[in-house]
Amino acid sequence: MIDQVIKQIEELFNSDLTDYRISKDAGLPLSVIQNYRRGMYELENMSFKVAKK
Repeated sequence: MIDQVIKQIEELFNSDLTDYRISKDAGLPLSVIQNYRRGMYELENMSFKVAKK
């Protein structure tokens, strides 16, 4: 199940959606989205709270 969530998040990050759009839709700070997309943070270490959003 966790692998499915990670896969969905990877697909989202590989989409054409902008960092800004993802952050606004998820209610997360732009810098968090940017750090995950740039690989500064590992998706496997993402908190459940962030992944849920």
